[in-house]
Amino acid sequence: MFSVSSQAQEEPQQPAEEVKPLIQEEIKQGMAEMQQRLNDRIEAWGKTLTKEDFEWSWRGRILNQPKRQEVCNIFQGVVNETYRLAVQNKARLSPESQEVLKDRNVFIERLGYKDNIVDTRMGFNCRLK
Repeated sequence: MFSVSSQAQEEPQQPAEEVKPLIQEEIKQGMAEMQQRLNDRIEAWGKTLTKEDFEWSWRGRILNQPKRQEVCNIFQGVVNETYRLAVQNKARLSPESQEVLKDRNVFIERLGYKDNIVDTRMGFNCRLK
């Protein structure tokens, strides 16, 4: 016969890390950083344009379709990054802001894009998803 003694090894309890709510200054800074990322990407993209990237329309020269899509992808990418950061920091958000994250369309509108439409000010709009 074997005698088995079992001793429960209790791991020391780690104190739960306190979740600090986001403060207004952090939110403003995050929005400013989002806007700066957007501006930087649009500016860098604009430096790559050539005359072949434009076509004639009844309103004059406009960006061709592939270039318009590139602009929309830049806006969409920044929104995606911002949404991902908000989800990562969900525990720090107010209950109201956590509710906004449940509906991506509401989140996009809260970023300032009415009806999820971006007026690029380049003669076309982009719809964000």
